[in-house]
Amino acid sequence: MTAKGRNAADWGSDLMAQALRDMGAEWVFLNPGSSFRGLHDSLVNYLGDEKPKMGLATHEASAVAMAHGYAKATGKTGFAILHNLVGLMNGSMSVFNAFCDQTPLVILGGSGPADPGKRRFIDWAHSANTQGDLVRPYVKWTDEPATLDGALDSMLRAGRIAHTAPPGPVYVSLDAGLQEEPLDGPRETGAALPRYAPPAPVTPDPAAIERVAKTLLQATAPLIVCGRLGIDARATAPLVRLVEATGAAYLDDRCTVCLPTRHPQNMNGDKKVKSEADVILAIDVHDLTLATRGYGTGRSQIMGTGAGAEDAHVIDLSMNDWFGNSWARFGGPTPPLDDQIIADPLAGLVALADAVERLGSDANVLAARRDALAARHAKIQEAAQARLSDRSPESPVSMERLTHEVYQLVKDEDWRLVVRNHRSWRDGYWDFPGCGHYLGGDGGGGVGYGPGAAVGAAIGLKGTGALPVAIIGDGDFMMAPGALWTAAHHDAPLLVVLMNNRSWGNDELHQREVAKQRGRAVERAHIGQRTEDPEADLAAIARGFGAWATGPIDDPEAVAPALREALAEVKRGKVAVVEVITALD
Repeated sequence: MTAKGRNAADWGSDLMAQALRDMGAEWVFLNPGSSFRGLHDSLVNYLGDEKPKMGLATHEASAVAMAHGYAKATGKTGFAILHNLVGLMNGSMSVFNAFCDQTPLVILGGSGPADPGKRRFIDWAHSANTQGDLVRPYVKWTDEPATLDGALDSMLRAGRIAHTAPPGPVYVSLDAGLQEEPLDGPRETGAALPRYAPPAPVTPDPAAIERVAKTLLQATAPLIVCGRLGIDARATAPLVRLVEATGAAYLDDRCTVCLPTRHPQNMNGDKKVKSEADVILAIDVHDLTLATRGYGTGRSQIMGTGAGAEDAHVIDLSMNDWFGNSWARFGGPTPPLDDQIIADPLAGLVALADAVERLGSDANVLAARRDALAARHAKIQEAAQARLSDRSPESPVSMERLTHEVYQLVKDEDWRLVVRNHRSWRDGYWDFPGCGHYLGGDGGGGVGYGPGAAVGAAIGLKGTGALPVAIIGDGDFMMAPGALWTAAHHDAPLLVVLMNNRSWGNDELHQREVAKQRGRAVERAHIGQRTEDPEADLAAIARGFGAWATGPIDDPEAVAPALREALAEVKRGKVAVVEVITALD
């Protein structure tokens, strides 16, 4: 298959490039490497760097994180290319993040040549018998095809597997010799493409839906917890219907937002509600123990999420049992379940909302339950505003003040919060309309995800009118600051707020806790944690990579004017960074 107006398909890599286009790849993120020089040439000179366009990254971990953020922002499969063993090793943490986050990525790696007679001296050091072994424990599938036909088939199959629910990353090695193999004659890649389309969503068992609906309606204090569906805007309406029709309390799973912030049954911020539930429905939640019973080891309090409900009737609506492997312990221990619906979470949510509304319940009971929850919701909001009032004058800037100021800046825009901080996030100051406005966490806890994911999301949202906003910690930024260059290079507007507490803050809090437990000097907990003496000028680093930047700012009254200036730059198509010196807790 030739590309009109460009060179004929003369090489194996031309067909590989065309296969990427046939698979719907619009962007492919990479850091250059000689092991895929043939494919690189084909993307440039055969396809003209147009669909897919190359997103040039400064590090392989950022390249994969960009594909990760792009996939979550667009709902499409993300694509990345890594340079043989060294590139794959650099990018492996980001691969693990995408695996835990169940994000569909197709990751291609240059390899070989498999034929020893074609190897240069460096190819011996950078070749492995089974290159995919580096990431095999945390991808859905990997392949190392030995022929050109096998490579094309493997690429198409990889796209199908990545996007088949539950989704995740896949890895395919493309032999350098096959890439540079001349073709005997005209060839095509797309004729069989429909045969590689992912299957339709798995629908729920009607009997299970009926049974769970009745359980929810018969409960005294039902609780609904929703997880990964938070990135899918389609989930908002049926979730609201289900919450209201059951009169259930609602909590977001960690690192996600699903129910509108101002919904009166939204109990985020109330750590008692979980322990009061007699029925807990977990929808698309990856760690059921965290969402239901909680972790009561007594080792740490800094990540506490509220006491669990030991005797609650637990229902799981997800495809968790169809995902994962035995290598990582991600997702926690196997929790006790009283009922289970294995189905596409969105399809199950819609069916469950329909069933509950059809069956109905005592209107007076539901009204009383909703009224009681609304009163608790109001108290949560009042407490949040009181904390904001108390902490607003503080310097360094409190997270309450910073979150409030950023939201006030963007609230009238069509914003997307593409990245936000985890432990230090403060509920109550940012109004989310529901699913699809926050893209969720990193998945596997790999620091360094934020910059790349934010840039990938910004590239995916470019031209849509949406405003990408990222709130990133200093440690996360310092691991991958070069990602900003990619956004600047590709003219992808992005607003980045850097929270600089000049510490690896999460770990400093851990050291404080250990010191207290052992009766030792808490005042020394900062040693080996603080990024001081010298203090890194993160705004200068951002400017060095082509972004507009201001800061560091430690005066709370200066935050809003700086943010307004930054937003004006973003609206001119720039990457804008505001560095704010923030409190550790």
